[in-house]
Amino acid sequence: MALKPPRIQSLARASAIMDVIASGDETGVGLSEISGATSLNKTTAFNLIGTLVVLGFVEQDEQSRRYRLGLRNLELGRIVQQRLRISHLARPILADLCRKVNETVNLGLPDLYDLVVVDSFQGSRILHATTYAGWRSPYHCTALGKAFMFQWDAPMRRTVYGASGLPRKTPHTITNVDALEAQLEGFRVQGYALDLEENDLGVNGIATPITDGLGEVAAAISVAGPSNRLTKDAMENLAGEVVAAARAITEALGGVATSGGPESR
Repeated sequence: MALKPPRIQSLARASAIMDVIASGDETGVGLSEISGATSLNKTTAFNLIGTLVVLGFVEQDEQSRRYRLGLRNLELGRIVQQRLRISHLARPILADLCRKVNETVNLGLPDLYDLVVVDSFQGSRILHATTYAGWRSPYHCTALGKAFMFQWDAPMRRTVYGASGLPRKTPHTITNVDALEAQLEGFRVQGYALDLEENDLGVNGIATPITDGLGEVAAAISVAGPSNRLTKDAMENLAGEVVAAARAITEALGGVATSGGPESR
């Protein structure tokens, strides 16, 4: 199937420049080579490369003035690789959890100042929480987001607060940093986080983090459903199943499950 032509020409030109740089050796690629290979005049090529340098996709050697791919590409590549690996390993465990709890089960990954759901399983009930792969949310108002946050150190949380704030999504959203910090400490001790209609009215959720072989928080899983069915008491009764599933994924990633939190029921 033929690819559609790109709508934004400058992005297509930037992509062509990166392809040329990627094909070069460790010494890098010069401006004249890039200009010739892409059929762009030097001024246009120079301006586009300059933007790519600022964004971290390209770096310039201070001595030779030649260009190489920047570390931003490695960072994004690792994120994609991590998502593919975690999703592949987690799917059977998430599907099993969904069968057990018969509610919506989500797998979320951190992505700068918000989180992204990369996989979702729907329960068989007529009324259920609706989530889809690619859905994004701030950290502070979802169980998934709080599961990341209670494992982060204080500087990381402050960075997110400073960049994103604590916007109110519903009347139940916590918008005070001190109140949220106190809640996160309680979640850290118990090993799972709750969302009581803080992102969507009528929807509650419970989530717990997944760590990788380096001990870093790599992902989180959640169970979400209608608040009249997935009450706080009901979520606490499900906590053992959710934590057990997260531990299984953690171990599949080569991580070591933490000893805190409820035992599997």
